[in-house]
Amino acid sequence: MTGRMHVKRVLIAADDVHTRAWVQAGIGALDVAILYCPMIDLTTRMSAEPADLVIVDAGRTPDAAIELAEAAAALGSDVRLLLILEPDALGRLRMPVRLAADFVTRGSSSQEVAARVRGLLWPGEESDAQDVLRIDGLTLNLATYQAHVDDRPVEFTYLEYALFAFLVTHPNRVYSRELLLKKVWGTDYFGGARTVDVHVRRVRAKLGPEYSRRLETVRSVGYLWRS
Repeated sequence: MTGRMHVKRVLIAADDVHTRAWVQAGIGALDVAILYCPMIDLTTRMSAEPADLVIVDAGRTPDAAIELAEAAAALGSDVRLLLILEPDALGRLRMPVRLAADFVTRGSSSQEVAARVRGLLWPGEESDAQDVLRIDGLTLNLATYQAHVDDRPVEFTYLEYALFAFLVTHPNRVYSRELLLKKVWGTDYFGGARTVDVHVRRVRAKLGPEYSRRLETVRSVGYLWRS
């Protein structure tokens, strides 16, 4: 009996050969068995041939892959999901809350792909207690982009989560809308600063009254998280 029976199985669902080559360049040196399937066969392959990790070329429409993985998890599968996204899909991204998942944007390095895969397949080796932030009944997992309030998962979009996590990890300091845009949306974002207001409103609504009060508006300046 060899150690190969313990090798992790990674299924790559992608139609583009360049995407497959890019992913394989990143994970080829890891102790994994790599399988491939076209996108049209993803549903069948996930049910017929379970894998430890499914990497999906989701482009600008990740919802279908997320829903498929969540359905598999609800049936008891221990599936993990890595999404390959176009950068402009991040504003609409909702990370799944009931399974381990991460994403990488197209154009990232193969080394980043490898790091994301290692974090999903061997999480005990890639993260520690510093990745989990607890404030009373609020829990943020900074490694998996997940949030819970009183053990209830909060379904933030990626940018909602990124904004909230930034403020929570920099408490008691006021940040202007312009600075938050640079820190969270990045220097390439050219939208108006009022988009921060929209995301703050959504974050507050999802947090509920107890924790939303801590996300304070400083008139004519910006926002802060009160610890």
